Amino acid sequence: MDGKAICPECELRALQSQMTKERVEALAAKMAYTEGVSATEAVYRKRIDICTACPALVSGMMCSHCGSYVAFRARIAGAVCPYPGENRWNAV
Repeated sequence: MDGKAICPECELRALQSQMTKERVEALAAKMAYTEGVSATEAVYRKRIDICTACPALVSGMMCSHCGSYVAFRARIAGAVCPYPGENRWNAV
């Protein structure tokens, strides 16, 4: 290292620039299932279908309402849809 301080914002931007829809989905697929913590595969698929049809989805991978990668958020059992005024995942 050359002694220069690493700018956290620059580092985060560099990491985010490497994220593609395919990479996010591949990383989310590797997440281990933990009963009570992880959503089942069926619930995950339904949530992803809802997000895919949502106008708040950015670049096919990020929610514009909360800034999360939907593939990660949808894997969490207790997660809710952040769409203002409604939880679109409620029926799942």
